[in-house]
Order: sequence, then C-alpha cells, then structure tokens
Amino acid sequence: MGERVEAIAVRGDLKHALSVLAFPTLITQVTLTIGQLGETYFVKQLGDEAIAAIGAVMQVGWLFMVVAMMISTGATTLVAQRWGASDLVGARKVVTATLQQGLFFGFVLWMLWFFKDIIWDWLDISYDVRQLATIYFAALLLASPIVSIEFGIMSLYRGIGDMLTPMYSMLAGVLSQLVLCALLVLHLGIFGVGLAFTISRFIILVWLLARIKRSQIRLLQLQVKGWSFEEHKKLLAIGVPSGMQFFLWSLASMIYFSVLSHLGNEKESTTAIAALTAGLRIEALAFMPGIAFGIAAQTLVGQNIGAGQFDRARKGAWQAAFWCCAVMGVMALFFFIAADWLAAKFSNEDLTRRYIASYLRINAISEPFLGLSMTLSGALRGLGDALTPAIISVGALWVLRLPLTYILCHVFGYDAIAAWWAMSLSTTVSGVLTALAFWKKKLVADVKLR
Repeated sequence: MGERVEAIAVRGDLKHALSVLAFPTLITQVTLTIGQLGETYFVKQLGDEAIAAIGAVMQVGWLFMVVAMMISTGATTLVAQRWGASDLVGARKVVTATLQQGLFFGFVLWMLWFFKDIIWDWLDISYDVRQLATIYFAALLLASPIVSIEFGIMSLYRGIGDMLTPMYSMLAGVLSQLVLCALLVLHLGIFGVGLAFTISRFIILVWLLARIKRSQIRLLQLQVKGWSFEEHKKLLAIGVPSGMQFFLWSLASMIYFSVLSHLGNEKESTTAIAALTAGLRIEALAFMPGIAFGIAAQTLVGQNIGAGQFDRARKGAWQAAFWCCAVMGVMALFFFIAADWLAAKFSNEDLTRRYIASYLRINAISEPFLGLSMTLSGALRGLGDALTPAIISVGALWVLRLPLTYILCHVFGYDAIAAWWAMSLSTTVSGVLTALAFWKKKLVADVKLR
C-alpha cells in the first residue's frame, strides 16, 4: 500500500482520541458561528428589516444543508470505515463519488432562484424584507457549487481523522468574511454582506485544496474521473436519510417561521422573526459543540467499526455524549444568566430584546438534551444507520413542535414565547429517544463493513 495509514481513533486512550477529533472540530464550528454572529452584527446596522431578510433566506438556506448532509454524511462514514480497515482502494472510490455528487448537487441548487417569489409569498414577508432577502439569496446561490464541494472535501478530511485542515480553512474564511463585511456593508448594504460570504467560501475551498499534499488525504488521490454506480449507491444509502432529515427539518423550520410571521400585526410578526433569527444565531454557539462531538463520534465509531473494535466504538460514543452534554450544559447556564445582555447586543427594539432573552432562557433548559441527540445521532451514522436519527428528529418536529406551536399561538392566542416552549420540549424528547435508540443498538455481528 506504500505509505502507512494513520487511524488515530482505533488505538490509544479514548479520551485522547476524542479530544483530537472533537477539539479542532469544535473550534471550526465556533469559528463558523462567530462568522454568522459577526454577519448579524453588521446587518444590525441596516435595521430589523435586514435582520428579518437574513432570517427569511435562512429558511431557504437550510436546503443547502440538506445537500451538504446528503453529500458529507455518507462520505465521512464510508471513508472512516475503510480508513479504519486500511482499505485505500475502497476509500478512493468513495472520494471520487463524493466529489462528483458535490459538483452535481451544487449546480442543481441554482434552480431555487426560480422559486424565490413563491417562497417569499409563503413566508408572507413584507415588501421591504422581500427586496433585501432577494439580494442576499442571489449571493448565496452564486456560492452554492463552491460550498457543496467544500463540504464534500471537509467530510473526506474528517473521515480519515484530519480535523485540523478544516479548522484552519474555516478560520481563514471567517476572518476574511468579517473583514469584508466591515469594509462593504456601509457602502453596499446587504449586497456587501452577500459578496463577503461568497468570497470567504472561495477562500475556504482554496485552503482545503492547498493542504492536500501536507495531509494523509493525499493517499486518497482526490479526482473526479471514473464512475462507480455501486459507490454512489452506497453513499446515497447513508446520505439520503440524512438529507431527507434535514429537508423535513428545514421545511418544518419554514413552517415554524411562517407561524411566527402571522402573529398579530406586521410589526409584531417582524419582531418575532427578528428575535428568532438573532436567538438562533446566539444559540448556535451551543449548537457547535453538539456538531463537533457528533462529527467526532461519527469518525470514531466509523473507524472502529472498520477495524472490528465494536466495544471501543460503543464506549467512545457514550464518552463523547457525556462530554458534549457537559459542555452544552455550561453554555446553557451562561445563556440563561446573560440573556438580557446578549439580547441587547442584537437588537435596539425593546420587544425584540424581550423575545430574544426569553428564547435563550427557555431553550437553555433543553440544551443538554440537544447535545445528547446530536452526538449519538453522529454515532449511529458512524455505524451506517442514518435512518434511525432521521425518524426521531423528524417525528419530534412534525408530531410535537409544529402542532403544539400552532395550537398555542393561533388557537389559544399566545405570543412568540409559547413557540419557544414548544421548541424546547420537542428538543428534549428528541434527545431522550436518540439515547434509547443507540443504547438498544447492537454493534457486533449485525454491523457489517460497507
């Protein structure tokens, strides 16, 4: 095979392996969130309408995550399993299929431009918000092929256990995004925000490609030549359930957004939307440890399944879940205590501040359960089971969150704070069910290397 494969997750102390996998990924996700928060900070200077416009685009932007998850979930799992088994030939086939899917789906996303007016009508946003949202949406679509390939390559790095390269690329991208926002927003408005995003994503992709020769990913020979129907089938078998999970999640998010957009008069609905947008971006600081430990658990479990170390895979997943819950619990406490201070940083309106503060305090209660769900969902995907976490997540949203939000806000007439309680309850239920699903999962004879 030439050079030796280094699979850090299959040997040594589990805590050390988790720290090596999770810590750089945590920095990557926190950096990404800082970029989003920084973008929101600059957009705040343009008014609540601009913040609401970014929030409206976020409801469509989650569809980009559908594609990203569909591409990256299968890639990370299959590369991790084959890397753990030292199967370079099989891993190279996964690489080629991943890059091909990234290019294809990245360009397919451009079709969303022709449906933008239908989406804005469905969200029932005001004329001013619609105009700003259209400008930002154009920039997002322009960057979609770049982002798709970026996610695909990051997933390959993570599959082999190289979390440092994605971290450094994200640091470079977010730094450039914030600098460009500072320079462009006051002169170009929301167009400057979108332009900064597009350029920053190009910088991330360039960094990922430039680092190939210095990482063991060079052994996988990144190329798009050659077609393997079998590899595409295997990737999609894992990726499609994750993609559908995010699709139904994003659709539920849009409906949730729409429910808030119909609260009271136009001023109240715009306030609720702005509060949700700011609240989500602040809370994303807590989402990031969940994403980081979920990715770490997926790589650790995948590599150990490939190496035939089933007991180590199970122990590693539970350790990752414990540490994730602890970290997110501490962050939840901070959100609860500092809710008013944080709200004041993201809005100049009293009612918007009140809604943001209540959002942070109510969702702080369910934050550890969110960590449990995100980490063990990653562990299940590392086994090649993307269907179980998808069913649990979608069920919690469509069976609990959406009906309860509608009943509380439109039948009983409560304000946006009731919607925050419905969100927190559904998150808690999802975490408990995911933990039970992984606990009952067998990791021995019925888990086969794909």
